Amino acid sequence: MPTMTRDVLTQVLSAAVGVDENGGSFEVGEGHHVTFYVGQPGQAMVVADIAGGKLRDGFVELMTRETNTTTFLDYDAIHGVATRPPKEEETRRAGFA
Repeated sequence: MPTMTRDVLTQVLSAAVGVDENGGSFEVGEGHHVTFYVGQPGQAMVVADIAGGKLRDGFVELMTRETNTTTFLDYDAIHGVATRPPKEEETRRAGFA
């Protein structure tokens, strides 16, 4: 099975809506949600609520939003990345739905 590399992860983050990737660093836009899946397929763990990070030569540095946790991962440990745009504001109408 292919493994994640710095080049592939750079391409993924560059293509992700709401993520600004620039020279090995990336930042997740306000309201956007990024989750990394780490481990082996079928046994993946979640590193959620990513605010940004750095793509180092031998590892990835991920920073979370609310807990201010920094997680360091080997590229081989990354199984996938998920992104979700901000929720749209719902406008309530008067009357019955």
